[in-house]
Amino acid sequence: MTDAESGAALEATLQRIVDYADIAKIIATHSRGIDRSDETIVNSAYHASASVDYGFYDGPATGLAAILGSGELDEPVTLHRPSNVWIEVDGDKAKSESYIWAYTPDQGETGHGHRIYGGRYLDRHEKRAGEWRMVHRTYVLDWNVLWPATGTGDPGYDNSVHNRGSNREADPGNQLLKKWQSEMDGMPVKEPAMTNDLIRKAEEALAKQDIHAITMGQARYIDRGDKEMLDSLWHPGATVNVGVFEGPAAEFTEMIVGFTADRPAMSHNVANEWIEVRGDHAISESYLIAYSKVPDENGGYIDNFVGGRYLDRFEKRDGEWKCTHRTFVMDWETNEPTTDQGEDGMLADLKTRGDKVPNDPIYDFWAS
Repeated sequence: MTDAESGAALEATLQRIVDYADIAKIIATHSRGIDRSDETIVNSAYHASASVDYGFYDGPATGLAAILGSGELDEPVTLHRPSNVWIEVDGDKAKSESYIWAYTPDQGETGHGHRIYGGRYLDRHEKRAGEWRMVHRTYVLDWNVLWPATGTGDPGYDNSVHNRGSNREADPGNQLLKKWQSEMDGMPVKEPAMTNDLIRKAEEALAKQDIHAITMGQARYIDRGDKEMLDSLWHPGATVNVGVFEGPAAEFTEMIVGFTADRPAMSHNVANEWIEVRGDHAISESYLIAYSKVPDENGGYIDNFVGGRYLDRFEKRDGEWKCTHRTFVMDWETNEPTTDQGEDGMLADLKTRGDKVPNDPIYDFWAS
């Protein structure tokens, strides 16, 4: 490879890392705007001509921002936690899928409670004048639960000592971030030196992006029951140990797809990714919270939550990273009669629902 070719390859590597980071920040910014009920922050995630399909509102993104930013300062706060962010960049355009856990306090006729929605954002992004923003978002609802309000169980627990979340300028986090941003605006920007250490770190960062995509793919294709795509993420000879199964990855994919075929809703949310790369080998630990709507023996369903960790090994063969081993460690599990609200009440307008292969909206989204 000539010096010019080497320089171009390095530039492409660095640009991909920057693009992915910028797009991931936009997704995080949108959640911040919703949870702070801040119209300005929500709008900052979109280009001016952007649109959305949320179900309860379809149209210009500015209209959605106005709805989401209309909360009173003293209203109970929400929490939108994106994870499993999977990004594909093509020049100045990109697409992403991200899983979302959304917490909303319920103040209905039955009293205070906790609504948790599990879904996905299917986003289109464009880079205009060097800046990435969204041009379209589709919201997909996968599952939901409604839990009664609970206390701490400890009469000596003083909840007032915490920094409590609020909206817009009343939120202590918003106040602190704006203060810190103001302080940083006057700080000098140091130009990076193109050292061998920087090049090595860039190559490792790119490898971690590829490994992240494999981990996200394993979650997605289990949830979609897509054995063909799940098989594509493992090198030949790969193995799996999930306790109830230990053996070849090819047998595991067949087992897990068949075992979960009768679950109408399933979502594997992955976070806390710790990845270590050494040349063409890598290891990782990632935290998992998985929801499943499981049939019970009485013709109903159970809301099953599992918390645990994936311990994975990866190798780069013929220029492609894939998984060579996975061990799953379970940390906790809960099972309760389902509180899924189906398509009743406020969920009636959320028509875009998750499904199995090939009917889930993700397949048309990536193919388009």
